Amino acid sequence: MASAATVGTWAVLTAVGYAAVAGDDRREWAREHGARAALWLGALASVLVAVAAGSFSVYEQAGVYVLAVAGVVGYGAGVTAAAGAAGLADAAAGDRATLARRLRAFWYASAAYFREARAAFVLAFVAFALAAVVAGVSVDPVLRAVGSFSVGGAFASLTALAATGVFVPGSYDEEAAERVRATH
Repeated sequence: MASAATVGTWAVLTAVGYAAVAGDDRREWAREHGARAALWLGALASVLVAVAAGSFSVYEQAGVYVLAVAGVVGYGAGVTAAAGAAGLADAAAGDRATLARRLRAFWYASAAYFREARAAFVLAFVAFALAAVVAGVSVDPVLRAVGSFSVGGAFASLTALAATGVFVPGSYDEEAAERVRATH
């Protein structure tokens, strides 16, 4: 059961993130407003992490629940900024560009102009990981389910970080950077 919840959470969050980034109208909106929206959502996620830290001394379960919610909000912030980076990369690469060219433009856009994406995915990973660790030592079945959900969320956050090129050394070249700079 726990494995299914983990894999299911990873699959759902990854699919929702992809669907949000894949829509042309969402990419255009996020290109204009995504950085600001991601900052607000990231700030909300940070406040939720602080609230969760404070609630552990009063009611441990509430802290885990709030951390899981903070992870979801942080993930949403990252997806919003990643959609903006994808919109900028599409405009820079052009309609007939190869997948490799589009990817390098996206990686540069997310590294230079939409840094909020990577920061929000790291914040989501931390919130999910903390919730999973705390829930992992619990005997309460609901709390353990939230822990399984949080492990899937942590994996989805790592997948999103990989998609934004964090783990790819030399993820973009100067040609991609110039095209994105000219478009921005």
